[in-house]
Amino acid sequence: MCGRYTLRRYEFDLYGVSGQLSLPFEEFSERPRFNVAPQQDVAVVRVNAKGERVLGLVRWGLVPSWTKQTPKVQPINARAETVTTSGMFRQALARRRCLVPADGFYEWQVVSPKQKQPFLFTVKDDAPFAFAGIWERWTAPDAEHPQDTMAIITTQANDVVQPVHARMPVILHPSDYATWLDRDAPVDDAAALLRPFPAGQMHATAVSTRVNTPRNDDAGCVEPVG
Repeated sequence: MCGRYTLRRYEFDLYGVSGQLSLPFEEFSERPRFNVAPQQDVAVVRVNAKGERVLGLVRWGLVPSWTKQTPKVQPINARAETVTTSGMFRQALARRRCLVPADGFYEWQVVSPKQKQPFLFTVKDDAPFAFAGIWERWTAPDAEHPQDTMAIITTQANDVVQPVHARMPVILHPSDYATWLDRDAPVDDAAALLRPFPAGQMHATAVSTRVNTPRNDDAGCVEPVG
């Protein structure tokens, strides 16, 4: 799964953002994020009606548009193996795909029954990248305005992540951004991109357990430990 990630640098031009900001929640703040957690508003890149790539904020934890009541479970991840057939996700995969800008993600390795060691995974040169995301627009029964929500797609772990966790988020290659964001692209073409990122282009670093607590969102979360 993917339950925490980092967005320490805001280089949205790398994702081809060309349109104006579309922020349905609150004014966007470009403060470094060291511990992005579920149920927070996060930055995503989508294509608007003009075909422009725009930056917006959505809630991390997907709620399908057809849901009548606030669901108890709001998935933060969708499995690549079933996203094309799942009633929860298949409509979003077909028409509402997004890029989720990031520059690292965390997974936890079980050390003992009472201890887990967090690891930060990054790509070469600590470069920014994008997860494959899907989003939905939902209006709660008592809400005046709709809310956009999203989930990150996961796949089988590569050789770098596998010693720590069996799954990893799908990291898209920049050359695949256009296909992923194209609402008219065949679903099979989009689904073909849902594969593990090459292990030779990734690094793993054991980091501080500060990241275990979502309210800790500072540089101490990414501090390497011996």
